[in-house]
Amino acid sequence: MMNGTDRFGVIMAGGRGTRFWPLSTSAKPKQFLELLPGGTMLQLTADRLAGVCGRDNIMVVAGREHGGLVLDQLPWLDEENLLLEPVGRNTAPCIGWAASVLAERGQAEATMLVMASDHRIHPVEEFARTSGVAVSAAESGYLVTMGITPTHPATGYGYLEKGAEISEGVFRVKSFREKPDPDTARRFLETGTYLWNSGMFVWKVSGILKAIGKHMPGLLEGLAGLAGCTRPDRDTFSALPALSVDVGIMEKAGNVVVVPASFQWSDIGDWPGAREAGVSRGETVLVDSENTLVYDATGRLTVIMGLRNVSVVCTDTATLVMADSCAQKLREVSEKISEC
Repeated sequence: MMNGTDRFGVIMAGGRGTRFWPLSTSAKPKQFLELLPGGTMLQLTADRLAGVCGRDNIMVVAGREHGGLVLDQLPWLDEENLLLEPVGRNTAPCIGWAASVLAERGQAEATMLVMASDHRIHPVEEFARTSGVAVSAAESGYLVTMGITPTHPATGYGYLEKGAEISEGVFRVKSFREKPDPDTARRFLETGTYLWNSGMFVWKVSGILKAIGKHMPGLLEGLAGLAGCTRPDRDTFSALPALSVDVGIMEKAGNVVVVPASFQWSDIGDWPGAREAGVSRGETVLVDSENTLVYDATGRLTVIMGLRNVSVVCTDTATLVMADSCAQKLREVSEKISEC
């Protein structure tokens, strides 16, 4: 059971990791893989949050089929703090469900930090510092998102526009912007007022439930039917509206603020993103090649000659050779392969 302190970390670990095929599979998605030193993506996320909330106050939301994996990798996690989705319904139901469970346990006035399970963040000390600023803003009644200062005109991330600074390191959010085209991304970078939307949130449990009631009343009604359940049946959970928390809540609410992060961040959303984060494996020889990732789980030597912006991933069962321009299409390919 969770203890009586007032900070709780919620890790969203329900993704399928389809853009990391062939290493990531339906049986063992990306968040359960050890892509970086020190542990799996889930373990690194949990360790990071434990420094802010304590282990006893960490909750994990994952797919029902991966409950065993979560407990294997986080053996200290109380099973009551493991919420298992029978089917994925996007981030608004995931977050709302976790908030409703906390409220049912008497923690409606606690602060809730929501993180994805597969982000790369360092140094940990700066994550703790940024989280502290975000928690203070949340305790004042704001819905807080952490923003990342762009390092290049990325087209794979959503953006948010900073408004007025309301307290030190806390800014109102003027607008949310979807993933831009290259020209728009360059303009965002040049203005200096846009941040990457990291998908990391901080708010009071009562605050997010109030926002759900106002902007997604159907979701709040559906959550009432779960009554704090951590193992809902498929039909009940499937009836929840499938919508992201950004679209369903954050883009509509008037009390949204952003805390620019002081740490380095990557969502490692695809193989090119993994290269930027320093992910690699195996013995590799590169000749006249640039921006090339090699991840070889077989132990063989890989030689790359005359290639640019390419990812090569080898496992015991499959080999992927992919241009960066095709990274967003890999989801479709992996889903078709899984259907065969």
